[in-house]
Amino acid sequence: MHSAANRIVRLRLSAGNRIEVFARVLCREPDSLFAELAQRQYIIDCAHRDGRLVRLLVNCLRYCFDEDGHATRKFVPPEEFNEWRQLIAEAKYWRLGMVEKLIQEVNGIANTIVIGYHGTLALGRGAFTSDVNFRKIDRILVFGRYLNETRDWNMDNARYTSRFYLIHTFLEQAFDALSNHRYKLVSSTSTTPRFARNKNNFDDERNFSHYSQYTFVRCS
Repeated sequence: MHSAANRIVRLRLSAGNRIEVFARVLCREPDSLFAELAQRQYIIDCAHRDGRLVRLLVNCLRYCFDEDGHATRKFVPPEEFNEWRQLIAEAKYWRLGMVEKLIQEVNGIANTIVIGYHGTLALGRGAFTSDVNFRKIDRILVFGRYLNETRDWNMDNARYTSRFYLIHTFLEQAFDALSNHRYKLVSSTSTTPRFARNKNNFDDERNFSHYSQYTFVRCS
């Protein structure tokens, strides 16, 4: 029995790829299709499935469960992963109920992103073409390759927050990226230039500054 658990099972994926794993890893969910096939086969044909998702499920069995099949850690998806529905469907196909539960726990976490936009209306001939602004994302790192990380200098340890500055050229690019990652705009607010009536203050830049804030929540 011990030697059978330590034998290598090969999962044959599409394009000639394969995964090699101990049979005991696939049997950590005893009622799964993986366990059923691993007990009587050395090669499991997965060529008709999405190889990337199969690999994620196998890695979850490897690293998130102990030898007795108890969950020991949370499932950590790859950076910018957004195929949650497909991954859950794949777990259902292989009858990986405990793995599916771990995935649902991560996918069900409410993620909120706030994009703040500061701008100043320009004066002169280039008023319609120039816009002085900066943009930020708070708290949650979603688009790793698009962000530069910094910190709020005036926050103590009990109230620490992270601030990220976008490198997008246009604000709409950030909106598109959020939409592609299943984020939905739920609210927004903005302030308009105050345009002081006193003509002596007409050149004050604060009279032409404005701020907008957009709140996005990830859809389940």
